[in-house]
Amino acid sequence: MRTPSDTIAAIATAPGGAIGIMRLSGPRAREIAAKHFKPWPQELSARRFVIGWWHDAEGNRLDHGMAVGMEGPRSYTGEDVVELHLHGGATNLARCLRVCLTAGARPAEPGEFTRRAFLNGKMDLTRAEAVADMIAASTDQALVHARRHLEGRLYREANTLRERILALAAQVEVNIDFVEEDVPVIDPHRLGSDIREVSDTIGRLLATFTEGRLLREGARVVISGPPNAGKSTLFNALVGQSRAIVTPHAGTTRDVIEAGIDCGGVPLTLVDTAGIRETGDEVERIGVDRARDEAAQADLVIGVIDGLGARSLGQIDTRCPTVWVMTKADLTDAAPPPGAQAISATTGQGLERLREELLSRLGASGRDGASLVVSRERHRDALQITQEALLRAATALEEHREPELVSVDLQDAITALSELVGLTTIEDVLDQLFSSFCIGK
Repeated sequence: MRTPSDTIAAIATAPGGAIGIMRLSGPRAREIAAKHFKPWPQELSARRFVIGWWHDAEGNRLDHGMAVGMEGPRSYTGEDVVELHLHGGATNLARCLRVCLTAGARPAEPGEFTRRAFLNGKMDLTRAEAVADMIAASTDQALVHARRHLEGRLYREANTLRERILALAAQVEVNIDFVEEDVPVIDPHRLGSDIREVSDTIGRLLATFTEGRLLREGARVVISGPPNAGKSTLFNALVGQSRAIVTPHAGTTRDVIEAGIDCGGVPLTLVDTAGIRETGDEVERIGVDRARDEAAQADLVIGVIDGLGARSLGQIDTRCPTVWVMTKADLTDAAPPPGAQAISATTGQGLERLREELLSRLGASGRDGASLVVSRERHRDALQITQEALLRAATALEEHREPELVSVDLQDAITALSELVGLTTIEDVLDQLFSSFCIGK
């Protein structure tokens, strides 16, 4: 059971580096550090490193390094925090961490340091999510957009919208509470127009979700087609290195090969598959079955047509969106069939156009790093609930319905935006969010 009185400890860096960081947070953090890190100064200045040895319970030296203390609330978690900067070997860090646990700290759960930062008011929920997105970002563009959230761009936008709705709700409430008093009567059409204006702003933010999710989660793109059509050569060309074996013999690729690539800032998992054909070879047949399964589950398929062989688009049975390419364009003067583009993985002809087509079909608009995008389903759902509630309120006003009904819809919109930034939260939401973090963060 998590309790605020617990002192938690964890290794905060990946093992194997030159330096490994161990974190303690909670009421006993300084006590545990002072007992085992020597020499520990009588008065440790906040954010000032000291050099010494980390000892076990018996007083044996385990590692030489540095310690730094941060008093709450001026720390990452808002509690007393101590960081130990030791040597980064996995075995060494594990032994040093056991000292903390023996002394009374408990192992931190995934994301618990950031969860405490949120609960102690050090950051809103969108910034907390951005911490995980910064760590997970696999392209520069994904990193830029995660940084925008960490800077508080989404929080400020959501809070501005919430303040606007609160002001609109106040106008409705005045007419409910003081209907007999000498107060101005609201103009339903003007107020409805103001509400729809806020709804339109939310709509523009919602329109960024496809690209935002694409930048955060990436997409799976499967190369599919008949044997010896140039799939593996295309795969290697897009990856930028020789990952798949290429031979003149049909059926060389028999298993699924995948690699991560940066395609215009969007992280893609590119998948090379076995050539699709009827075969009596059991091993090849398993590869063909896997190829069909991959194509059926892909976000996007690159359907390969052999430029020197059959050119029918009907050779590939795919239920997913497909970008058709005719390979080996450097070896033939034949025009690609309608709906396909000619490429040569050997010379690079058409590859840049193919990358652009992939991004377009996946929904990437090429926004610059200054643009704010919505990247999580939780964000999208909260904004959709807000927009739906606003549209109900605007319609009720325009139909001259009771102001009490309008007030309820506006309160629903306010609640949804409050949940977006974490002003009101549900425990299950927090559990799901922070369980996706790495331990030590």
